[in-house]
Amino acid sequence: MNGNQASEEEKNTVVTGIVLAGGASRRMGTNKALLPVGDKRSIEHAVAGLKPICSRVIISSNDEDAYAFLGLDIVPDRYPQLGPMSGIHAGLSASESRWNVVAACDMPFLDAAVIAALVQIAEAAERREPGLEAVIPVAAGRKQPLLAVYRRDVRHGLERRLQKRELRLTDWILGLRKEIVDEARLAELTGHQPERLLFNMNRPEDYSEACRWIGPSDRQLGDG
Repeated sequence: MNGNQASEEEKNTVVTGIVLAGGASRRMGTNKALLPVGDKRSIEHAVAGLKPICSRVIISSNDEDAYAFLGLDIVPDRYPQLGPMSGIHAGLSASESRWNVVAACDMPFLDAAVIAALVQIAEAAERREPGLEAVIPVAAGRKQPLLAVYRRDVRHGLERRLQKRELRLTDWILGLRKEIVDEARLAELTGHQPERLLFNMNRPEDYSEACRWIGPSDRQLGDG
């Protein structure tokens, strides 16, 4: 096997994490990625959940200055102002991994247990179904495409949709070859309740709830 073949094989064994931080945070009224929850900003919690499992973590955002403190690669949208599908596309285009974990920046209780579980499911499912394109969990009865595992190849279909301005995430994932992970299975694999792990902050009241959930020892910034 030559060096190039070995390199490609290695790329297929690693996982890239992609944090989506390109939203306008209109409902929150401020950049929710930078809100402190306990001892970290919201986006730092997402990064911390991904790092133990992912060999590389990318921030998908058009605001490089806002996230330079993380010391990570920041990739801008190739199709700006077109919502989360554009952010997913940018992250997948910058990745060299077959499997990629996409996580929103506003999930302060995300941890490595759920990331590891989703990646494990993706790798096992691919052995049964080589054409699998995504693993998507369910929380509170709803599919969660902004915390999911995607095969890098799906970026091609994403690009076609972006070019046509077909921007509904639910329509896109409907056409993917995917495995859906229900709440009971996720709880069994992680030992945690999915509604907490996948909790996201869209509104000020969501942020207040997240701060209430943080334990007393972690409230240095949450009580500020």
